[in-house]
Amino acid sequence: MTTPIIISRKQLLVEVPGLKPETLGYLLRNREANGLAEYGAVLRPGKEFLFDLEAFIAFLRSKKA
Repeated sequence: MTTPIIISRKQLLVEVPGLKPETLGYLLRNREANGLAEYGAVLRPGKEFLFDLEAFIAFLRSKKA
């Protein structure tokens, strides 16, 4: 089992260059309704958001058009 890669919002936007800050904000605000919360991709220690990179990418891939 690999250790999850936990990154900041800024690092996430670098790792996923097609993701716009506005889209990320929308996904975070609606994470319960859009299923992002179920993936365990978002961590919230205090006021900041951290992300499990692999879980976040899995979430994005699940949203194929």
